[in-house]
Amino acid sequence: MTVSSPQRILIPLITMGFLLIAAGNGDAQSPADQNPPPTIRSTTRLVEINVVVHDKKGAPVTGLTAEDFTILDGGKEEKIATFSVESRGIPQGSSQPLPPNVFSNRIAREGVTPTNVAAILLDSGGAYARRQMIKFLSQLQPQDRVALYVLGRELHIVQHFTSDPAPLIEAIRAHRVRIAAQAGETAPGAGSSVMPTLAGPAALAGARLDAALWAMSQRGLGPINKQRDVLNALQAIARHLSGLPGRKSLLWVTGGVPLPEYQFIRSQLLETIRLLNQADVALYPVDARGLYTDPDYNAEYGGRPSQAGLRLRGMNNQILGMNYYAKETGGRSYHNTNDLKTALRNALDDTESTYTLAYYPTHGKWDGEYRPIQVRVSREGVEVRCRKGYSATTEEPPLKDTAATLEEAALNPLDATNVGLTVRARPLGSAGDTVEVAVNVGTKDLTFQPAQGLWSVRFDAWLGQYTNTGARLEAVSKNFSADLTEDAYQKIMKQGAVSLTINEKIKLGAEELRMVVRDASSGSIGSVRVPLDQLTVEPSPPNPSE
Repeated sequence: MTVSSPQRILIPLITMGFLLIAAGNGDAQSPADQNPPPTIRSTTRLVEINVVVHDKKGAPVTGLTAEDFTILDGGKEEKIATFSVESRGIPQGSSQPLPPNVFSNRIAREGVTPTNVAAILLDSGGAYARRQMIKFLSQLQPQDRVALYVLGRELHIVQHFTSDPAPLIEAIRAHRVRIAAQAGETAPGAGSSVMPTLAGPAALAGARLDAALWAMSQRGLGPINKQRDVLNALQAIARHLSGLPGRKSLLWVTGGVPLPEYQFIRSQLLETIRLLNQADVALYPVDARGLYTDPDYNAEYGGRPSQAGLRLRGMNNQILGMNYYAKETGGRSYHNTNDLKTALRNALDDTESTYTLAYYPTHGKWDGEYRPIQVRVSREGVEVRCRKGYSATTEEPPLKDTAATLEEAALNPLDATNVGLTVRARPLGSAGDTVEVAVNVGTKDLTFQPAQGLWSVRFDAWLGQYTNTGARLEAVSKNFSADLTEDAYQKIMKQGAVSLTINEKIKLGAEELRMVVRDASSGSIGSVRVPLDQLTVEPSPPNPSE
């Protein structure tokens, strides 16, 4: 490794248009990417568990200490290595908007982390569920941060994380009025049958909501494909939320989640649970069907497999599925209730006080097998909820085709956040048909391993050009590795980021750039989308000679 100046370190890896540098005071670094020196990732295996504890009335139990907890791994007690408590509160400060042409997958920037984070996944539900959604959103508190996704054949983003639900509420109400007008009716509680006109953020939310709900209404798929679509969506959300610290809630409004019957779906289910637990995402399935009974059920059928009995059995299987998802991720299942807004509010409030425990397992069996964990509290009559286990895998990710893994991440509708990325895309030339892409990769999310007096780092990068429908027009990928001297390593740690600089000729019809970076040692992934229509030509820097 050679040092070209006191402020910029060059690694000689110029291949396929990529240049790997340590971000100094150059143009590639944005204010949003200036982080304090990160803690070096260790290869020592540490298992972290986020725990919520409630009393018999459902109120959170506060004031517990590490001595009140016991962790069992495979039935054997383990020593708690670290312990912390996080209580809900209003986040201080505000996250400043990114500069023009700068995009990031960092949900929380500049130290402003929301203390009550929940994503809502609308997988089912009609007009009643949407009315309950409006009531729930109207009750949001200043410390709440909520996002809304709708699942059709694929995942649709209606609203990114926000603490201001007003545009979303306006969009949902407008949708109700339009649907009622098409049926020759007046929407309940709408106050007027006049077709509303949306503007600003509400117009954007309204357009997204209309497209998403239409797509959901067209999901005429068989049960196996529906289950696979749901699992793919849950995995995308897990990767998206993994960059946020602490426990996150996924409020899942669904029409029922049956347990899979086929082995290949079960394997995907187990992988989904693993990703949710790894990202500390607790699932809260909320049954959109409300109170229900089987009107055809008759006790005279006895134990015979009548149509009524089969339908009732199917309902019970769906409830078992909802309970399974909630139990395995440390959440709670809500079903057979018409008060959906309260169920959603209770799920959001579940993390009012969260205990984080971590320990170093002593079993020594890192063979990829699932290991059950149990957390006990030395208090009578309390309910303890947390994830139920983890996969005892090695640090090295399973061998998979790198290009396929990167493109899979690029195609996900939500940015992956396990590796923090900040991208500055600058159009070049008068035509603007070439874009300079400067990507800052957070060093705290990369694995630096000591080897023979050097620090080794390896990661993979992917840059693709896509249409808005996800059709790929062009893509380039590259594997990077570098062995850094101690001085070079310390400088990179001080800067907090390494950078990739790419000059990309834009293809005709391209509407988005999608950047993906994957840490080769841990398998952690970060991705960012860059809408080309949002790029602006920047003024040229002044010429010092003039």
